[in-house]
Order: sequence, then structure tokens, then C-alpha cells
Amino acid sequence: MMLFIFSCQNSLDMDTTKHTATDPIADITYLNGYFYTTNLDLSGNAGPQVDLFKFDNNLIPIDRFEMTMNGQEYLAAANDGNNLYFQPRFTDYILKSTPLGEIYWYQSDNFPDNTADTTLTFMYWSGRGLAWADTNLVALYRHKDDSTLYRGRYLHVNNNTIQSVLDITTTWDHLNSNGAYAMEYNPDTHGFWVLGTDNLNQYILFEVDFYFQNPNNIRVLDGDPMGIAMGSNAELYLSYLERQIKKLLPD
Repeated sequence: MMLFIFSCQNSLDMDTTKHTATDPIADITYLNGYFYTTNLDLSGNAGPQVDLFKFDNNLIPIDRFEMTMNGQEYLAAANDGNNLYFQPRFTDYILKSTPLGEIYWYQSDNFPDNTADTTLTFMYWSGRGLAWADTNLVALYRHKDDSTLYRGRYLHVNNNTIQSVLDITTTWDHLNSNGAYAMEYNPDTHGFWVLGTDNLNQYILFEVDFYFQNPNNIRVLDGDPMGIAMGSNAELYLSYLERQIKKLLPD
């Protein structure tokens, strides 16, 4: 299944006009003094419609790089200290790029459960978060039929391949039908902060351990945060639809 559209050819019906100016932003990641994020690509137009945005420490956008793809909508984001990783929400694909938006590769995190799905969705599990944890990329997935059932996969990245080293299934029964959608690694606890919406339809932030168990420190958030990243001085930041990044103040 080709999910990343690099070009559109030989069709007079396709609108290839670049239309990203009004798109909200998605998840964020913090690399070498800068925040990176992508737009939601809502136009439906063909051609490259996804941009990589760069924000400085003053939370001001200072640069933009075109990425040769479209049709991705929300992209979860992470980094390994040198390069960026992105995860589309409704697939099991992961892509790696430079901080300039140049794509190294995109790979399917292909595991047996998804391969066995013969329904029209072609996969039981779809992307719901991405983080870098010490030496591994960690991908979060949600089951298509149960918004409380999640799966955390620790992945070893070796050049242009990814290999699962730990696969954990867990239940978060405090979430609603939208559920979890972004996460960040907590180096102090070796667990994760997770963004989601609860069964009261509130945006919340909560913590889980290394095995994605024991949800705790549940905090109701103002507004509609789209992503989370640990910035300078180990402080947490949230991204918002209005192309804003804000520091998460103490509760």
C-alpha cells in the first residue's frame, strides 16, 4: 500500500496548488534547541502538501521546509538527537527525515496482527504516538475497535530498518472514543507522558510506566493541545491548532 504520494502525473483534474497556509500544526519534537512540527494537510490537493516547521526557543516559527508527500493529516513526531521520525495516525508506517525535511526512508512497522486483518481497514492497530526512549524508537498504537486498548512497541532502528524488541498491550479505560494521540518519553521515570481525551471528553495529560501500565498523575488541560515535547531545562511544551507552542505550567 503506497501511503506517501510523491508526485501526481497526467491528470488535468488534480489540483496541485500548494495550500498549507491555514493548516493547523500537529505533534512536536525538540531537537538541538528547536521545536519541529508538521501541518495537518487538510486541503486534499495533490502534490507536496506537507511542510516541516521549525520554531526557536522563543516559540517563534523561523523556517519551513517542504516534504515530498501529502495525504498524511496528523503526524506524531520524535527524534533521536540527530534526525526526526514521524508516524501517520491511521497507518503503521514510520518515516525518518533530516531536520531539513529530507526523507531518508519510510517503513511499515509490520507485525502479525495487522498483516492478518483482511477487513477494509487493512489493519487492526493504527498509530497513536511516537517517542525516542534512550536507544529505541517507541511507537504507540490503538486498536480500531476499542479506544481503550493500546499497544506500545519498542523498536530498534538499524540504518533503514526497524525491528521490534518489546511489544506490550495495555488497557486505558479512562479514555473516550478519541483516546490517546501523542506521547513523550520521561527520562527520569523511564515511562511516558501521554496526551488524550477522557470519558468526560476532556483533554488530559497522564503518565504511564515503562510497560505502559499504571496510569497516574492525570491532569485536565485547557484548550485543545495537539502534541507534546520536552524542551530545554526538561520542561514540557504543548502544541496547539493555532500554530502555537506553549510551556506547560505547573498544575
